Amino acid sequence: WCSCLAPRSAMEYDDGTKARAPDGSALLVGPALYAANKHIEESCKSVNKFFMQCKQEDRNPRSCMNQGKEVINCVNRVVQSIDAKCPAQFTAYARCLNKHHCHFEECRQEQAALESCMPLN
Repeated sequence: WCSCLAPRSAMEYDDGTKARAPDGSALLVGPALYAANKHIEESCKSVNKFFMQCKQEDRNPRSCMNQGKEVINCVNRVVQSIDAKCPAQFTAYARCLNKHHCHFEECRQEQAALESCMPLN
């Protein structure tokens, strides 16, 4: 895996793009986030900017929790949208990234297929 949001022992991997927490809820793992990164950047730029500004202005992590939640919600919406509109392309790209340790250059064909299905603005 390129990176994960939780230790492997806490998850069961299904198709290489999602993992399951012990309670059964879906978690995003590295390859899916890498596959969605351009769409996340495009869609979540403003909420991420406010979050980063908050963190620079106040070193207390609790002060920026609401902005952090907004970023997480935005990322989840983007990934759900991609997965709903282009599930095969998204899964293929995430699997390729997983197989090639997130080396994008190895997965340009899958990336092109995803971006053809869901173009960037």
